[in-house]
Amino acid sequence: MTDPHEVHATDIDLSAYHDAELPAPSRLRIAAHIAACPLCAKRLADFAVLSADVALLPKESLGFDLASVIAGQLPAPARSSRRTPGPGWLGLLPAGIGATVSIALGIAMGGVLFGGGAALPRETAAMSVFDSIPPGGLCLGLDSCYAEYSNKTGVVK
Repeated sequence: MTDPHEVHATDIDLSAYHDAELPAPSRLRIAAHIAACPLCAKRLADFAVLSADVALLPKESLGFDLASVIAGQLPAPARSSRRTPGPGWLGLLPAGIGATVSIALGIAMGGVLFGGGAALPRETAAMSVFDSIPPGGLCLGLDSCYAEYSNKTGVVK
């Protein structure tokens, strides 16, 4: 297993192995790999040193419960000003109005866009600004509109 091309254990696997969080088959596989791979054994030893160093850090505590202090300063929850819908079909009335308006608008816009609508003119003059030929022009581009004259002969090229 000391082949340089073999796949080494990941840091996640080594950390889980150190914390005894791996299932038995994975734990056995990692243990066998660590026994044959000095690189992964060194990384596992680094995890052990890091874990021991973290355990040596002092435990910080405030000495009192901060949650009760914060909870005492929070404002009371606001009461909702929404009315509860009435019983039966009256509760569905606002949703029914919204659905009716959206369907009516959809039908009206569809009628305008797909023919029969008087709102759109037949000739859309506003779209002519996107044409490759300017309005009233006969040329495809600026270069083709102007003839090139030879200064010496006066002949149009």
